[in-house]
Amino acid sequence: MLTLYFNGSLQQLLPRRYRNEGRIYYPLTRRASIKDIVESLHVPHTEVWTITRGNRELSFSHIPHVDEEISLYSFPDGVDVTQPTFLRPTPLPEAAFSVDINVGKLARLLRMAGLDTWYDPQLTEKELAARSATHGRILLSRNRDLLQRKCITWGRLVRAEMPEEQLTEIISLYGLCGQVAPFSRCLECNALLQPVDKSAILDRLEPLTRKYYHRFNRCPDCDRIYWQGSHHHHMLKVIDRSCAGKR
Repeated sequence: MLTLYFNGSLQQLLPRRYRNEGRIYYPLTRRASIKDIVESLHVPHTEVWTITRGNRELSFSHIPHVDEEISLYSFPDGVDVTQPTFLRPTPLPEAAFSVDINVGKLARLLRMAGLDTWYDPQLTEKELAARSATHGRILLSRNRDLLQRKCITWGRLVRAEMPEEQLTEIISLYGLCGQVAPFSRCLECNALLQPVDKSAILDRLEPLTRKYYHRFNRCPDCDRIYWQGSHHHHMLKVIDRSCAGKR
């Protein structure tokens, strides 16, 4: 019998009967990797930060044997994805995201915070997973099956249900408060905004906007115009709450 210890937030991903102790006695009736065994318990491999047996770190390809005791640990807050680890020896160049349709509102909030976030609700799960892997993005989803796809190395099963809480979760997990740059990206297409002279867009402004606002940005890709309207203060408070006590 294989003994598995699930630590940290991994416990809450287990079937309900195992959550209190986080310990599972798993019958080895077949030859399988630790990754396959963990995912048979509906815990995506993307949620596992470290696997150990005694003082030795194990890879996802490790084949457990009878009477082994293996511990699995969840991601700590403040993870730096640009640093290699035993389970993920190829780091990412930066923390950039892909967002699944079931957390679609999170994409807009991440962009509002200036974080590189790709979102296309028209893609199939297979296409989304492939593009996330190819472009080195962290896939954010509440879909366990999607995150269990083999091509995915970096991902997060988003725990929070409300979009603003999801934003806080992601910023905290990946230690992104220092990278937050509010209102620097287009909320619709993710491109970095560029300053534009008011005189160049005067004919596109409503009378009251033309009268009361003087600083504008434009998206170089979709040509949308942005300014610090009445919504600006509320949106800034959302970002500030997500970084409260983390800077």
